[in-house]
Amino acid sequence: MGFLFGGGARALLRRGSERLAAGDAEGALPDLERAVERLPRDARAWYARGKALGALGRLADAERDFGRAAALDPAWPLPLLGRAWARLRRGDLEGARDDAGAAVERDPSRAEGWFNRAQARARLGDREGAAADFGEAAARAPTWAAPRLERARLRRAARDHAGAVEDFSAALAIDATLADAWVGRGNARRALADAAGAAADLERAAALRAGDVGVWSALGHARAAAGDAAGAVEAYDRAIALDATRADVWYGRAAAREALDDVDGALADVLRAVEADPGTADEWYARGHRHLEKGRLSPALADFSRAVDRAPSWAPALVARADVKAALGDFAGADDDYGLALAFDRGALEAWVNRAVVRAARGDFGGAAADLGRALELDAGSLELREARGEARWAGDDPAAAFADWDAVVERAPERASVRRLRGLARLAVGDEGGAVADLEAFVRLAPDDPDAEVVRAALAARAAPPPA
Repeated sequence: MGFLFGGGARALLRRGSERLAAGDAEGALPDLERAVERLPRDARAWYARGKALGALGRLADAERDFGRAAALDPAWPLPLLGRAWARLRRGDLEGARDDAGAAVERDPSRAEGWFNRAQARARLGDREGAAADFGEAAARAPTWAAPRLERARLRRAARDHAGAVEDFSAALAIDATLADAWVGRGNARRALADAAGAAADLERAAALRAGDVGVWSALGHARAAAGDAAGAVEAYDRAIALDATRADVWYGRAAAREALDDVDGALADVLRAVEADPGTADEWYARGHRHLEKGRLSPALADFSRAVDRAPSWAPALVARADVKAALGDFAGADDDYGLALAFDRGALEAWVNRAVVRAARGDFGGAAADLGRALELDAGSLELREARGEARWAGDDPAAAFADWDAVVERAPERASVRRLRGLARLAVGDEGGAVADLEAFVRLAPDDPDAEVVRAALAARAAPPPA
């Protein structure tokens, strides 16, 4: 009788769950499928099968099962965490963020919810929100290194090198075998001009990851910065033995050999570097533009990156790379590159304008308006820039400021129909109904064939019609 009333199904669920916990997802799945068939209203059965499907790489099926479990037991956070995990790996970042957030609301004590939402936020470009969530996860899981490691990476990307060192150190206090943490802290210390500390950290990383050319290259750079040219040569030797195609390693060893007065060796290394990756910054920049002319974005990005590698402070190359990143949808990366370009050249008008476009696309209308303001300082006579700043201010819910910009444009170009319409909308928002009507009537007169003209014309007619008796 127990089998008929669910006892056998519970045994299947228990056995499948045990197999899953032992890492045998393939063996667990048949038991869990039978459990779901016999217990279709049991959220635990759907959740367990979702975990098995996820472990087998069947992410869409796992997402479905987690969703069913969440529907059956809305108060239980684990199905939401499972679906967030599946959505994150399928690239549904908004869905993953929302599911993890819902799990946090149901049980804020679970570090996994904060961590999953942080991962989604980071990939969506919300670095501040991601850092806050990683911090919440760390506070709830004192022995879990991952939240500290991930927040350290965010801080380093934001050039908060001191904060990154703090978080990498916290991760290493939990798990001293994390090679990524030693590398990250070493690079952050190098950025803080702590050459000796950087070299010590990268030596620990090299001991843990002896087959990683990047670690040996970074160690060579750190030793060179610390004045240990002989040690730098030794590190570069190890990197070259692993990969002789890295031009940056050949250039690094050339500089170290020159510091040791090995002029012939330095020259030989420079020739090998050129052979491995020929071309000047100008050449890569020009080649990147040739790719752009043919619509080849990914090769253009690679070439502009090589130009930046050769001339890190050259604003035009940074702007070009940022433009391609924006075209590929990497708005966070584009924002960073425009910021670097402006750090080296505050007069780079194109960088201010294009960063404003990227910031508006990310919903940062205040930042967009500020950037367009800086652009106007460089080109005060541009009606296009003033109109665009008005649009950013309008989108940022500042109709009075938007009106000021559009009013300035109309004063100089009263026949500009699109701006008459925009100024009319701004006047409505600030309570100037009479002025709004005058602007909208001017818009209809100036652009009778505009797609919006018919809508505006109908609204004006309705306003003018007498009220019903």
